[in-house]
Amino acid sequence: MFQLALLAILIATPITFTYLNIRCDNLSKDIAVALNKTLNKRISSVLHLPENQPDAKSMHDLVTLVLSSRSLRSVAYIQNNHYIYSDRNASLHTPISPSLIERLKKDKLPLLYRKRSSLNQIDELHLVVKGTKGFYQLFINAPYMDDWLTNADEYLRGYVVTNNGNILINNKSYLFHKSYHSGQFPFKVIVGAKSSQVLLGIGALAAFIFILCMLIVLIINYIQTNNFSFKKDIDRAIKNNEFIPYYQPIVCNQTHQIIGAELLCRWLYRHAQLISPNQFITKVESNGQIKPITLHLLKQLSIDKPIIAHCNKDFYVSINVTLSMLNDPRFVDDVILLIKQNPTLQQGLVFEMTERENTTNEFIKLDKIMQRFRALGVSWALDDFGTGYSSLSSLKELNFDIIKIDKLFVNSADTDAVTSSILNNIASLGKELQCKLVAEGVETETQLNTLKSLLIDYTQGFYFSAPTSRCGFIAFKTEHNEQILKIMDKNPKRYVTLKYHGPTLEI
Repeated sequence: MFQLALLAILIATPITFTYLNIRCDNLSKDIAVALNKTLNKRISSVLHLPENQPDAKSMHDLVTLVLSSRSLRSVAYIQNNHYIYSDRNASLHTPISPSLIERLKKDKLPLLYRKRSSLNQIDELHLVVKGTKGFYQLFINAPYMDDWLTNADEYLRGYVVTNNGNILINNKSYLFHKSYHSGQFPFKVIVGAKSSQVLLGIGALAAFIFILCMLIVLIINYIQTNNFSFKKDIDRAIKNNEFIPYYQPIVCNQTHQIIGAELLCRWLYRHAQLISPNQFITKVESNGQIKPITLHLLKQLSIDKPIIAHCNKDFYVSINVTLSMLNDPRFVDDVILLIKQNPTLQQGLVFEMTERENTTNEFIKLDKIMQRFRALGVSWALDDFGTGYSSLSSLKELNFDIIKIDKLFVNSADTDAVTSSILNNIASLGKELQCKLVAEGVETETQLNTLKSLLIDYTQGFYFSAPTSRCGFIAFKTEHNEQILKIMDKNPKRYVTLKYHGPTLEI
């Protein structure tokens, strides 16, 4: 925690000074421009005044000028080292101070300096500009200008000095500052921040950085904890047999008989809430927990298969395996041992190889693994054909028994001529390779009829049944068979057409 706070301060300090540097630079320029504009406005307003004894109208204009200004206290005209008139007196003829006489001789005009008034002890800014014959002297309210400069920025403060460094507006007491020289008048604007303001800025930014870092740490910790919690939850679920097999029927398009099923995983969370696979399958595949889950499902299948097959020796059940699973020698050995120990898995078991990974460089190794399982009676299906990696090369290099056509093609087969043509080519390819074809994701009768017309062997999808439990599968299979018998009773001539063929998987 201390190291994080120190890091926040180390990051905040240069950022704060960089910000102050830019902000002070810009503000000093803005103040100088505003001050130049104000002084030029005041000068232009007095240069039209007469350079001799003023008449009544001129005096009226002069008085109006002074009274209408917040900062201008008085205006006087000087000639021959004497005040000729002012806004308060039309006829003065009073000598100016020796110091002003000296300034007029030595200093470059316009003159700008700060002086305390001897009459009312109020600080004034004296601006002296040259007229045609004499000089105009403007007396500006210095406290008003001090307030104006103080409120120029909410946090930063500034002051104005002459080119000699004498104070014109405000006092100087800043730790950090930037200056800007006026090109028209003899002053420069200095803007800075007090040490307390600099420390406050560093502290505030450091606190923000510290809190932000803490939030990032908490988010990372939450993600890691959540992943750990998920993995721990999966381990507990495997131990408590919460992963259960659901079966989706596979129907023969020629006989309408249920000739097999695909085993799909469901998570019965704490034996109370059923969780869909799209909420956990991707995670367990990425972290490797899919392997013990698959082993558990195969153990359950060894019990369920004789029940759902119901004495049909040609009935098969398929289950998904991935390349990463097959590349794990320990997993392969565990599955082989499980099959050897359970005779019910030595017939009618199909492994569906999913194409979520590139198999191009793994053909020789994969073929050897596939042959080990074939020796135990396992058949192989290529899942999601046409959507994964190198499907055609996989078919050429590896010996598959079944090709499963992805639902992407099935869904648009009855509306898209291009897709229909692709399906026709897949069907021809399947016949050429002597593979059975299974179309996934069939949802409508139109899709089913299209697949039949293309001589696709089997179909699978919600048109027949959603994935269901063992009991649900048995109930659906019984009802489905009864419907077929009713059709055969009504039309005996169709008996030969409906005769059960079943898959030839050479197992």
